[in-house]
Amino acid sequence: MQEEHNIVIVSDGTGRTARRLMDAVLVQYEQTDLQFSLTQIYQQVRSKKALAKILREIDEEYLVVFSIISRELNEYFHRELLDRSIAHLNVLVPMLNTLSKFLGVHPDYKPGLLHVIDDRYYKKVDAIGYTVEHDDGRGQLIEEADVVLLGLSRTCKTPISMYLACNHGLKVANIPVVRDAVITQNLLTRLESMPPRKVIGLLMQPEVLAHVREERSQVLATGIKSQAGLQEYHDIREIVQEFRFCRDLYEVRKLRTIDVTRRAIEEISLEILEKMGWKN
Repeated sequence: MQEEHNIVIVSDGTGRTARRLMDAVLVQYEQTDLQFSLTQIYQQVRSKKALAKILREIDEEYLVVFSIISRELNEYFHRELLDRSIAHLNVLVPMLNTLSKFLGVHPDYKPGLLHVIDDRYYKKVDAIGYTVEHDDGRGQLIEEADVVLLGLSRTCKTPISMYLACNHGLKVANIPVVRDAVITQNLLTRLESMPPRKVIGLLMQPEVLAHVREERSQVLATGIKSQAGLQEYHDIREIVQEFRFCRDLYEVRKLRTIDVTRRAIEEISLEILEKMGWKN
């Protein structure tokens, strides 16, 4: 029976850095008949007292992979592990030493900085996933949205939503407004769990929207029958009625609105952030 190799991770942050590096290396040993396991991840270790406690829980049968930025703690832990004949590796030291020589400056040696970056990264990934799942009225977790965008077809709901998710880490749901009593009632029912301050109504001037829809119709329709079927979609008279219906809906619900006519996505998004009170 193969001897099992126990590995522990010790970090002054979340341990994600050491874990990802370790996984990248261990995958190279999958073809060999070795038994190893990650038995513990010690997080937020920022004192000698915390390190001493860990040292009491491990012995020479362990490999210690650690990411500790403090020079004092790093040197202390290294000495103690060496004295106990415990195999160990500080995954940050080689990179820091090489970069310091290359850049000609020393690092800040502040623990937890990567943890902040990681949190922002994972928050953004979650936001993008949520926004994709809740595009164009889809998705069932509307109450988790940071902001809900309403608007007629082709009023830039999707690009605005994705910009806010990718650049600001916001969970955005967008729902189309349709001039239909049943669909509107369903929309209002879905919005019951959302505070009005989190809902933004988008508007685009009818003549511009008609032009946008006409261009879109040319892409969607390839035959004469298809073109005829989409005629109402970009008919200015129909769009004027949709615009009035949409504007009245926003007024009745007392929703804040943004006119997106001929405006850049970045500019619209900035106004949304300002209205929501999220602008730095």
